[in-house]
Amino acid sequence: MAGAESKVREARSQYLPQVGFASSYTRISLLSEIDIPGLGHFKFSTPDNLSFRLGASEQVFTWGRVDKTVEMNRIGMDMAQDGVALTKQMLAYQIVPIFYGVLFTDAAVKVVDQTLALLGQKLAALEERYRAGLASDFDVSLIKVQMGGLEAQKLDFQNNVRKMFMAYDRIAGRPLESTFIPDGELAFEPVSADAKGLVEEAAANRVEARQIRNERRLVQTQMALARTADKPNVIAAFNYEFRNGFLPSVDRIKGNWNAVLAVSYPVFDGHRTSAQVAQSEVALRTVEEQAADLARGFELEIDETLADLKTLELKIEIEKTKIAHAERAVKIADERYLNGLISTTDLVEAQDSLDSARLNYLQLVYSHVLGRFNLLKAAGRKIFS
Repeated sequence: MAGAESKVREARSQYLPQVGFASSYTRISLLSEIDIPGLGHFKFSTPDNLSFRLGASEQVFTWGRVDKTVEMNRIGMDMAQDGVALTKQMLAYQIVPIFYGVLFTDAAVKVVDQTLALLGQKLAALEERYRAGLASDFDVSLIKVQMGGLEAQKLDFQNNVRKMFMAYDRIAGRPLESTFIPDGELAFEPVSADAKGLVEEAAANRVEARQIRNERRLVQTQMALARTADKPNVIAAFNYEFRNGFLPSVDRIKGNWNAVLAVSYPVFDGHRTSAQVAQSEVALRTVEEQAADLARGFELEIDETLADLKTLELKIEIEKTKIAHAERAVKIADERYLNGLISTTDLVEAQDSLDSARLNYLQLVYSHVLGRFNLLKAAGRKIFS
């Protein structure tokens, strides 16, 4: 940004007069002098030549070249600002999966802990039956193996949380051992959106769209600048100088000034201007094609995201039904197990189905949350102030 602003100031300097000071000393060995009989000795130059010059020049008329140069640099500053905004947006959306990933993992650990607690109760009851000779050691071992598997799953979740903490700390520039507690919840919210409205919003607000618009402005300004290459230019200059060497007293330093109004007009430049304009026209057509392709990309991205969200919403409803069925199945399995109607294996399978259904539901909700943010990103909405 600082570099782009400096470029604008540099271009604007052409509006102001350019002032310079120069001085010189020249020693010459061959002098112009003459003796005239009866009149004396005359010198037309001096061996020690001194000069002190203060000069100022101003571009009076440039056919808009300076204006267009300043405009190009302003566009460059806008593009630099867009680059900063895009970087901020990318960082913000990198935080989203970490933030909600921690929430998902916390919720998943709670599901695992709840299942472990239930299996612990069943294990305690089963060990009493084993001591009474009403159950085999295989049944006890089966429960313990199932609990061991859940403990391993819990360790995986906890390890994933540590990795997410480190990823966030790296992005935030914090010590890698730091942790954070997300202030939020993992909640399912169905999406109702108008695809056409989102596409229009994306075309208006997305940084990529602004970048392509600025690129179009830049190429158009470059084309306008190229068209001025064969146009006249008017420069005014004023110089004031102290120097010696003026007749009749060549050793005396005298002040003098001069003013210049110069007009230049390139009559023939070997078709360079027309070639530069043609290049700009090709560049503009390329930018227009890129803009059209970008608009199609926005539409495709939004349509795909909405389709993914709709699919996830249908899967979530299915998973809710599976959870309700699994909860009922566990309740029935508990009653039948107490009555000796099913095996420990059947009991564990029922509990495992419920655990899987709950975790699948959380995973789908997590994916849906990320999908909602992907939709916001596709529409160009900010999630930071």
